[in-house]
Amino acid sequence: MKNFWGNKILIRTIQIFITAMLLSNPTFAQWTFGLSTDQEYNSNPFRSPITTPSLISSFDFGLENEMNNFSIGYYGSYLNISAIAERNFYWHQFALWKDFENSSLGIYAEQRINRELYSYFDYTNITTYYRQQFNFHEFYFSINPNISYTKYDNISILDNLKGSFGLNVNHGFESETTLILGSTINYKKYLSPSQTETISYLDESNNLITETFSDKNISSITQLVSYIRVAQSLAEETGIAAQFTNRSILNGFATSVKEINMVYGDEAEIFDDPINYEGNNLSFELTQVLFNDMSLKAGYYFNKKYYPSQGIYDELSAYDTGIMRTDTQNIFSLYLSKRFSLDSSDNVGLSAGLTFRSINNKSNSYWFNYKSNSINLSLSLEF
Repeated sequence: MKNFWGNKILIRTIQIFITAMLLSNPTFAQWTFGLSTDQEYNSNPFRSPITTPSLISSFDFGLENEMNNFSIGYYGSYLNISAIAERNFYWHQFALWKDFENSSLGIYAEQRINRELYSYFDYTNITTYYRQQFNFHEFYFSINPNISYTKYDNISILDNLKGSFGLNVNHGFESETTLILGSTINYKKYLSPSQTETISYLDESNNLITETFSDKNISSITQLVSYIRVAQSLAEETGIAAQFTNRSILNGFATSVKEINMVYGDEAEIFDDPINYEGNNLSFELTQVLFNDMSLKAGYYFNKKYYPSQGIYDELSAYDTGIMRTDTQNIFSLYLSKRFSLDSSDNVGLSAGLTFRSINNKSNSYWFNYKSNSINLSLSLEF
């Protein structure tokens, strides 16, 4: 049986690096630690028409050190799904970055490690980024280019190289209104868009049957995301915000429909990769500060999504590439948070949050027609 933790080169490298740093710099006061846990009940955690309610627990930690020339960080998270223990997984990330007066430059590597039955979700990602901020006559600009490489241990058809370039500007008015305009262009290149697999089995007559399956992915995607956000202060401790977002796919690949099994890839990549669809999003958020140190935030989000590279599934899982998948999604969330200071210097703090979230996703593709309700309690300790 495959070892759950796996014999991963990245894990070993990170472990050796962190150990060396701790041994060479043993003053723990120079490190910032964070511990957190989320306890959630979700009526449909896998967002499927066939529901599997479950309790979900995550246990997270992080440590950072701001050194003379750069900063380093290591973060890990273990997710436990009580209904299907085989879907438990460990995720971790190592980050290295440098902050300047108005900019930052960094690189991080992350990895997801699943149990044997769901090892096709395993991936490794390396991303490098740059952020630059500047202002001109009280208009505040931010530029954010980044490049990432993602490799799937068992599904080469999803290996990809992605580049993004984002720009946004915000400006505040005397009416306590803030206007934010932003745009990001994303380019994603699949490195091995075709994959062939041959399997052999014995039929009912004990004859050896050999079949070859071919899977075909799109070769590349270019997407433009634009948004406008308006935030307004209604009172000293009350604020409201509205945002409209438009996603457009610039390269016409409607004739290059994906012909790949729906179980491939991690949940984001195959289920709802934000670069693979176009459409509009409208959101409204209301934030209220209570008792000076507690925050209540309510949000409503409406999403209309079109997937030009995906066909649809019927109830028998037959895949039709002649019809484009279309989703209409309504989300409501309510979030209550409070921070407790545990020492006089406010260096040690405990944050608590309670979140309710309801999702109603209507799709013309059977396997993406679902509802989900969840309630989540989060606790975070920083010192």
